[in-house]
Amino acid sequence: MSLPAEPLYLAFVWHMHQPYYRDLRTGETSLPWVRLHGVKDYLDMVLRLEAHPNVHATFNLVPSLLEQIESYLPPTQGTDRYLELARKPAGQLTADEQTFVLRNFFFANWDQMVKPHPRYHDLLAKRGYVVSEERLAQARGRFTEQEYRDLQVWFNLAWIDPSLREQDPRLVALAAKGGHFTEEEKVIVLNAHLELLERILPAYQQAQSRGQVEITVSPYYHPILPLLCHLESARVALPRVVLPATAFNHPEDARRQLEQAVRYYQARFSAPLKGLWPPEGSVSEEIIPLLAEQGIRWIATDEEILWRSLGEPRRPRLLYRPYRARQGRNEVVILFRDRTLSDLLGFAYARWEPQKAVEDFLQRLSRIRQELVDQPGPHLASIILDGENAWEQYPRDAEAFLNALYAVLNADPRFRAVTVSEFLEHVAPTQAWDLLPKLFPGSWIGANFATWIGHPDKNRAWECVAAAREALTTFLAQHPDQESAPRVQRAWQSLLAAEGSDWNWWFGDDHSSAQDDQFDALFRAHAANVYLFLGLPVPELLRRPIASRELKPRREPTGLMTPTIDGRETTYFEWFGAGLLASPLGAMHRAESPITAWLYGYDLQSFYCRIDGRWTAAAASDTPLRLVLTFGPQPRRIELDLSQHPCTARLLKQDARGGPWEPVGWLASVAVGTIVELGISFQSLGVQPGDSLFVSLSLEQGAQLLAQLPERESFHITLPAADFEARTWSV
Repeated sequence: MSLPAEPLYLAFVWHMHQPYYRDLRTGETSLPWVRLHGVKDYLDMVLRLEAHPNVHATFNLVPSLLEQIESYLPPTQGTDRYLELARKPAGQLTADEQTFVLRNFFFANWDQMVKPHPRYHDLLAKRGYVVSEERLAQARGRFTEQEYRDLQVWFNLAWIDPSLREQDPRLVALAAKGGHFTEEEKVIVLNAHLELLERILPAYQQAQSRGQVEITVSPYYHPILPLLCHLESARVALPRVVLPATAFNHPEDARRQLEQAVRYYQARFSAPLKGLWPPEGSVSEEIIPLLAEQGIRWIATDEEILWRSLGEPRRPRLLYRPYRARQGRNEVVILFRDRTLSDLLGFAYARWEPQKAVEDFLQRLSRIRQELVDQPGPHLASIILDGENAWEQYPRDAEAFLNALYAVLNADPRFRAVTVSEFLEHVAPTQAWDLLPKLFPGSWIGANFATWIGHPDKNRAWECVAAAREALTTFLAQHPDQESAPRVQRAWQSLLAAEGSDWNWWFGDDHSSAQDDQFDALFRAHAANVYLFLGLPVPELLRRPIASRELKPRREPTGLMTPTIDGRETTYFEWFGAGLLASPLGAMHRAESPITAWLYGYDLQSFYCRIDGRWTAAAASDTPLRLVLTFGPQPRRIELDLSQHPCTARLLKQDARGGPWEPVGWLASVAVGTIVELGISFQSLGVQPGDSLFVSLSLEQGAQLLAQLPERESFHITLPAADFEARTWSV
């Protein structure tokens, strides 16, 4: 079989986005992630392409992200809470500010950004790997003024991309010095942040001007467009989804978000806007006319939307080509991301040796090209993913991997990396592509909208947005002369910010972070500002957290199970239907935990746990290493000593008044091997089928807490009743 002379075309689409952290009423920015990703990801990602001129790429820059980057620059020269406390002389930090610094200035990937710097790692060890408020208070007194200053410097120095850091002799000297920094040296690092932020937008403008990069956008505040247009669209993929009590159908808001994005783009880039990444790859037929109105020629989403739209199983000849999506007379071209290729870059290759990862990626591309040998071309493989958060897991911010990948693609004639518009305009005409019979409404997550609607917390957020919008439109009906007033325009902007997708990402059970409370407060601040700008009282609903305090599993078991307790995955299907309490893909900006996965299951007599982790080195230490599981409502505890072989597991109980833990006996059903497995009878836990069970997990070494799941409270699990399987199969 001969291969085609034509290359396999590749479309890399790097999506750059952060939530909207600015309070439009106070001007305050509460979280630093725009600034920190600005110095770590946004600049170096586009600069890396300069050495590989044959590699072209598309960058999707969300306007609200660019606006926040610009807010740090003259004439605004904004700040954020973290930057303010980094600038403050270490000797002048109050006790509360010292606690804030100790809690928050280790938010970085510990393996890639903390441990490579001995002084930074020493400070982390001194503070403790997991800290409660009590432990923070104790640590605060142990830190000297010099250590606080060194922490201020290292947090900000470590976030700068290594290649950019090494291009600045001042930063090279500070990294080599390692510690005992002066206030003047701290200023050098913080000024470097602003200098790097100032280079971001010009770098993208220049890359697009020379034809190596295409810049696209998303709607201004990153909303889920199909849900703005019609919440009922969620029922197509999830017929039984529970929708908010208040209907929300406002395509005019989707139009406003799009119009603002296009205006922002046109003010900063000389080329016409041609493409758009719908936030979270969320599409529906209803958004097609809105996109066409703005002159958008192409969009992209996940491949699962293609298979749902076509009603066919995955086949290469169907995936590696664009399509046309139409509603009425309006039409756009739509691409579908190769999920496997995209997720390998986003979630897997970080753990590989860079050259091996590149070889694997190229072998996969070669197989795709060979599978398409008898199919009429040209063919386009779309690799679309987050262009920022993934690289924290890679050594040196993925420098070796991306440079090696680009170097091969720059020279290999079998493949050609192009911008999307290059492919559509110069490789194959738009009219050549098939018309989709329908466009299935969904996102890149499960081809549905469950991440943003259906959970009581998510629905409550939608109801808050609907109420704020009603207050705004009622105000305008009563004061039509105020339509163009600045306060009304700011109220509209606050409403649009509250419509962003990020808030509901964190509400509910599917995602969590150490900053859940701050995301909750940010959402409520945006919604409350609608009322405050209009001089209206803020509803009581916005004065208390949206998120319920009951923590539920990320995934519940799909049936009864009785695993073999032997410390290894006996068969692939042994834990296949298990519930999931914690996994390594949990949250943005959470430091890497030695516990990588925590699964659970049950039959009608016992509760089972499987715990995966990286603690081999810690277990070899002279200091005992223990896994501790704590249960309720009847206080029970299991302590596993991982330092002993074979492992022992002690069962303890506590009286209702919270007295000392008293030994009850030893747990027989426990095994430690490549994984930890244990089983404990309902009787030992003091519960029966159908009861509620509360459970938490900690990893302790001596007096040091290495990990704690969840970070607050306990997971709430409902044990199976006697008719569990009958009810499950009847659904």
